[in-house]
Amino acid sequence: MHNRVAKSLLGSSVRSLRLSSSLGKYRYIHYSNVSYHNNNDAKNNSKNNDAAKTPPSDIDDTDTLSHIYKKKYEFIQKQNLENSYNMLNSISTNGSNENSNQNNYKNYNNEDIEDKTMQLTQKYKLLIGGLVALITTIGGLQIYQNWSFIKSNYIGDNELESFDEMYERIKDKKQKKQLNLENFTKNITNPNDSSIPGVYICGNNQSNLVTDEKFEFIPVLKRLDIFDNFIVRDIVMSENSGALIDENGDLYQWGFGFSKNIENSKKSTLKGKNLKKVQISNKTIYTLTENGEVLYLPESLEMQNQIDNIEKGWLGNYKVNYFKLSMPINERTSKIIDIAAGIEHLVLLNKKGSVLTCATGFNTKIEKSFGQFGLPEFSQFDKPPIINQVHDVILLNKYMKNGNVLNREIKQIAAGDNFTLCLDQTGCIWAFGKNTHGAIGSVINYDTEIIPYPTQVKLSSTHFKRNEFPRCIDISAGGDTAFATFTSDNMYELFEKSFREKNNNNSSFDFESLPAAEENKIYLSWGHGLKGELGLGYFIHGTNEPKKIKILNEIKEFNELNNKLEKIGIKSWSIGKNHVVVTLNNDDVYVWGDNEYGQLANGKRIRSAIPSNIPSLLEPNSDNKMKLAKYNNRLQLKHFGKVHQEIVAGEFNTAIIYKKD
Repeated sequence: MHNRVAKSLLGSSVRSLRLSSSLGKYRYIHYSNVSYHNNNDAKNNSKNNDAAKTPPSDIDDTDTLSHIYKKKYEFIQKQNLENSYNMLNSISTNGSNENSNQNNYKNYNNEDIEDKTMQLTQKYKLLIGGLVALITTIGGLQIYQNWSFIKSNYIGDNELESFDEMYERIKDKKQKKQLNLENFTKNITNPNDSSIPGVYICGNNQSNLVTDEKFEFIPVLKRLDIFDNFIVRDIVMSENSGALIDENGDLYQWGFGFSKNIENSKKSTLKGKNLKKVQISNKTIYTLTENGEVLYLPESLEMQNQIDNIEKGWLGNYKVNYFKLSMPINERTSKIIDIAAGIEHLVLLNKKGSVLTCATGFNTKIEKSFGQFGLPEFSQFDKPPIINQVHDVILLNKYMKNGNVLNREIKQIAAGDNFTLCLDQTGCIWAFGKNTHGAIGSVINYDTEIIPYPTQVKLSSTHFKRNEFPRCIDISAGGDTAFATFTSDNMYELFEKSFREKNNNNSSFDFESLPAAEENKIYLSWGHGLKGELGLGYFIHGTNEPKKIKILNEIKEFNELNNKLEKIGIKSWSIGKNHVVVTLNNDDVYVWGDNEYGQLANGKRIRSAIPSNIPSLLEPNSDNKMKLAKYNNRLQLKHFGKVHQEIVAGEFNTAIIYKKD
């Protein structure tokens, strides 16, 4: 079905870039489904032109779509032909063809000489570096072997004692700090046990996100006193601050990025708006209300107090500390149902399945675009968009079929640091943004490092059989890494089912009606993996090809009712900057990735490329204080009546919250 749509798009499906020197030829776009025709070919293509003039069915302004396609073409032309154009332009300005050829020949000779000189210079640098390393090694060895002679003849006894005392003092201070940290992590600092709602958190503590104790990191989950008895709708943790929405829909913040006074965190910073989701991007808080509005305010309490915004209400005007995002005119009738944020961009999904994006920040601007907005006019060659100005991602939301502009419905969105993932109703993944480590799913090279328009993520044929039809049912993203859950159906059975439903109901086939059995699900990852965040069991700089996470696809448990081993599926994903947390259907928790700040909650600081369990929470009056590394003490999220625990990954932290069912 996807191939038929691609072939019919504007009458052609073009997969390569070809530019002809003749003006009367076609110009084709790389990875585009659009062709531009010169006026000289108008007569030969009158029929096609007549078809193109057919009024579109779902959009009034066709010039907008044509403009975006043109910007896409200009971006690709600029990206692939800039070097060639500069060379040709410099040659053409030198005068006659003979002079140009001579100058060109000289330039190539000069470049050849420069290359050889550079190679020779590099060889000398390597040689000198090797000699320095050899001399340093030999010198260090001689000093070590003759240290007694050196210290007796060149270093006095008093100086030596001072040196030894200083070394011992530094060593003792470091050991004392480590001992204090171990005691803090093993001791209970809050008398409430896990049956009482609250917030547990571990990881980066440089901004006092975990505790007000002077530790840079906390490698085990500790309970936050200020949020005891809190039932939480949503929580997010950035590098400098955290934000959560309580059961009443009010916003609370903590951490140095918000305020250095912990007492300020006990007061709500945004109240009475019935919030349901919160994100932090570019030092700005973005919240989604139940009514589908997106409100934003600065991360800092000091800046919040400086806001003098007036909002109209039923009883007149009143002062507020937030602003409201304004949607494009054609999207104002549909409310926003989900938001996702990167470092400097926000992705919005509305009820009718359209995706919108905007640059984030407060009283600032972003320096460079990485294509994360999905619009060719905001490529790396262009000026970045104005902050908090929402744009319609028209190349994703619309597509052309038989000369008509149709709507594409998006079901789910996700955002990494500088890229965006979208899942449509047919199970296809679309991505745009920074592709340095392959997060967009395109081949990693200079030309595809940044892709500012939606492109489809392709799967390797090795993951499925030839008679299987794969479709994605869930996506997640964070940092420079992407994740997806796929299922598959037999093509022949799928065809029979669609044909039978069409005859019986006289309606179109719906992919959402297809079952997704656990046995058919596979979990894939792609993008950056140098810190183990891909979960493949090894460390890799990056991959653009979605790879199977083997351990997650092989987790099984014995079902006593069926008397057989059954595969355990994944209930939820949560992605940090470089670490991942997943919850299985049996409430077991698996973590992997970076562990620099102890964000894996296993009591260690060693990164892991293998998904593994973490120890259970430290409870008051229990004997599990010293069992951090034992497998039989693994964490399993609990249910308490209509309240359950949920684990969430922040940028460099991990938290457990309590939510209503």
